[in-house]
Amino acid sequence: MKVLGVSGSPIKDSNTDRALKAALEATGMDYEFVKLIDYTIAPCKACLGCVDTNVCVIKDDGIALAEKAKEADALIIAGFTPYSTLDARTKAFIERLYPLRHK
Repeated sequence: MKVLGVSGSPIKDSNTDRALKAALEATGMDYEFVKLIDYTIAPCKACLGCVDTNVCVIKDDGIALAEKAKEADALIIAGFTPYSTLDARTKAFIERLYPLRHK
């Protein structure tokens, strides 16, 4: 089994990263740590272009990250709250998982 851990924090070795890595290690499973700042992910455009194919029409790293999430047995998402709400990068990642729900 494999767990995918996704950190939305842009800060190197941030508290968010360290908390996520501790959670990943505590699972006792193989895991992959992904830092969203290293990828280009646009937010969902709500165009529904993904309905027939389950693949987003936005050509960026969001497609590959959604595929990683789909292939993982578990997903842990760690965001931070810069303005009393979830950060935009993490929110965009979550939105880009929408195509996985159609078929």
